[in-house]
Amino acid sequence: MPRPPKERLVMHRPRINEFGPYNDNKPNKDESLENNGNTTILTLDELEAMRLADLECLSQEEAAALMNVSRQTFGRIVEIARKKMADALINGKIVKIECKEYIRFYKRHLKCIRCAHEWEDSDGAKTNYYCPKCNSDEIIKMRRCGKECKCPLKLTGNIP
Repeated sequence: MPRPPKERLVMHRPRINEFGPYNDNKPNKDESLENNGNTTILTLDELEAMRLADLECLSQEEAAALMNVSRQTFGRIVEIARKKMADALINGKIVKIECKEYIRFYKRHLKCIRCAHEWEDSDGAKTNYYCPKCNSDEIIKMRRCGKECKCPLKLTGNIP
């Protein structure tokens, strides 16, 4: 029986949890793809490993430290993730991103634009933020997730 996975740190949840092939001939999503075994499940830690290795261009040692795993574990995670993505792209599969129980999120450092109150949020799952001091929804993140981060700094409405 294998050991349970060690807790892994992830910067944030993705804005989109499902990707699939685009078919110009059919206006509606092809439901038969999901039922034919044409779905690939990518875990959030695998997505984070690809982001750190391929998008942020970090070494395996640096990325492993950020995810709180060993370098060997990081290498295995990113190898599995790349294989799953190559299979999905080449074979036209739907990719679904799932969050497992061993995944934890980094704390977000937030600031209210209106009253300048600062605090940390360790949930990582919230989509709407309000200042605990003035109840304003004009909230910003204090830092980006990485150098290639395209997430908005301002967190209002449904933006994660």
